[in-house]
Amino acid sequence: MGDLNLARVLYTVGCFLAFMLILLYAYGRKAKKTYPEQAQRIIDDPDTPDDTSNTRG
Repeated sequence: MGDLNLARVLYTVGCFLAFMLILLYAYGRKAKKTYPEQAQRIIDDPDTPDDTSNTRG
C-alpha cells in the first residue's frame, strides 16, 4: 500500500510542477511583450472566410 501512495504523491507533485511551468510560460515577461501584438492581430483579422477554406465542391 505504501508504494501506491508514493506513486500518487509523485504523480500529484509532477502535475503541480507541470502546471507551474505552464503558468510561467504563459505569464512570463517574454510572453507579456507579445500580448498587445497578438490582441491586435485578432482585431485586424478580416471576418470573411478565405476562398481556400471551403474545400467542399
